[in-house]
Amino acid sequence: MMWLRVPYTAAAFVLCSLLVSAPASATLDTAVGQRSIVPDKPMSDCSTKANHALTTVMQSATEAGQGSGHWFGFDNVGGAPSEIAIVECHPQGTGYAVSFTCSVQVPPSTDTAAALCTKLSAAFDASPATATGGAAW
Repeated sequence: MMWLRVPYTAAAFVLCSLLVSAPASATLDTAVGQRSIVPDKPMSDCSTKANHALTTVMQSATEAGQGSGHWFGFDNVGGAPSEIAIVECHPQGTGYAVSFTCSVQVPPSTDTAAALCTKLSAAFDASPATATGGAAW
């Protein structure tokens, strides 16, 4: 299922390129964040946590298709979309695997892609499902 990351990352590049009207001196920073396996939890847990993480850290959260487990979000910095993140959930045994991919345009973003992925991972882990007694991954 790792082959799915390529089209989503390519879509993030295209979206950043088409929607951001920044000076030509900007650079696009991309990072592949932490990948974790969460045993004995349903896919719905991953989707709930992905939605929570993206809405906590970024301005939006959208699932690529209902029940797909592929979530993306973007954030406006300086009036144009300049940060994009993807959270992917895949079934793994009796649980699921989750991975993060982030892209930022510098400037106007002051964050690096790695920092954005770290924030998303922390927000994913700190979701209400974990806070109410779910096992941390």
